[in-house]
Amino acid sequence: MRHRTKTHLLTKDEIDELLLRSEVGRLGTISEDGFPYILPMHYVYFDNKIYMHGLPKGKKIDNVKFNQNVCFEVDEMIGLLYEGVENPCDVNTEFNSVIIEGKASLLSEFDEKYRALSQIVSKFTPHLVGRELPEKMVKGTAVIKIDILNCVGRYYK
Repeated sequence: MRHRTKTHLLTKDEIDELLLRSEVGRLGTISEDGFPYILPMHYVYFDNKIYMHGLPKGKKIDNVKFNQNVCFEVDEMIGLLYEGVENPCDVNTEFNSVIIEGKASLLSEFDEKYRALSQIVSKFTPHLVGRELPEKMVKGTAVIKIDILNCVGRYYK
């Protein structure tokens, strides 16, 4: 398996395409008690950064404030590869995945938050594009930005 992880790498364009089309990624943070915390998040990818939004309080917010080092993962299972396979242990999976290491921060500047939230609206509710985001909602929503430090995409087929 180790050899395959070095030879089955996605290109930068393939990584970008997967990050743009996927809707849910998994954010990994570190808690003050030392345990990792992983949760699925809707996100957008633009300007080579990941943006997520949510409530301004909670474990993910506390963790980002405690330690900005995060991991973010996106994957897609395309299908099982079992044609002609007699032994269940020989079944494999066709997939694409991206693993990102980065620094997370909570946005505080209104215009940057507004831009990120507008991108989220565009991706998930395109029929609402062009409607004004209420200032109170923008100010009251937490937006997490991940500056990407390392990114690796892998595939198997």
